[in-house]
Amino acid sequence: MKSVKIVMTTSVMTLLLCMLGLNVQAQSSTFSFIGEASKEKIKLLTIDILPTTTANDLEGFSKEAKEQGVTLSFSDVKRNDEGEITNISATYKTKDNVTETYKKDEKGIIKPFYFYFSVKEKDKSIAAVGFKPKNNNQFSDILFVVNGQEVPKPFDVGMINPEHIEAINVLKNESATAKYGSRGRDGVIEITLK
Repeated sequence: MKSVKIVMTTSVMTLLLCMLGLNVQAQSSTFSFIGEASKEKIKLLTIDILPTTTANDLEGFSKEAKEQGVTLSFSDVKRNDEGEITNISATYKTKDNVTETYKKDEKGIIKPFYFYFSVKEKDKSIAAVGFKPKNNNQFSDILFVVNGQEVPKPFDVGMINPEHIEAINVLKNESATAKYGSRGRDGVIEITLK
C-alpha cells in the first residue's frame, strides 16, 4: 500500500479535526516541536475536560495554563450525586486580551471538551488557542508524527495552526507498520511543518 501526501489547506485541517478526536481520561498534554523552515520552537498544550474531571484537576489545569501565559478559569461548576459535571463555564484570556467563554449546560452530564493553545517559544506569542468539543471515534489509536518526532498521546491536531502546516502524509496498513512497526498498526499521520 502506498502512502498518501496531502497538501494542507484550512478545509483539510477542518476535516481532520472532525475525524481525529481522542478518547482519554481528563489530563493535559504538552509537546514541543521545531518548524522545518522557520526553525521556530513551538510548545503545544491541550487540556481535557470530562464529566469526571475533579475540582483539583480544574485548579491544576488553571495553574498549568497560567505558566504558559494564559489565564484559564472555570466557574458555575455543578455536579450530580455521583460527582460528575453537569454544568460548567470555562473562560480563557491571553496576554493580548483575547478572550473566549465556553459554556456547557446539559441534561445529564456534560459532553467532553478540551482547551488547547500553542506558544512560540522565542517571543512567547500564542499561535493558536481555543475550546473544542471532543469527538470519540475509532481514530484514537493513530500514531502522530510531527517533523519526524512521535507525539505522545493524547494529541489533537487542532493544536497546530493550519498556517504552520506544509503537508500531511497518511500511512496505512503495511506502509505504516513497515516504517513504525507495531506502533503504526492503527495508521500513522505524519505532519510536516513549514
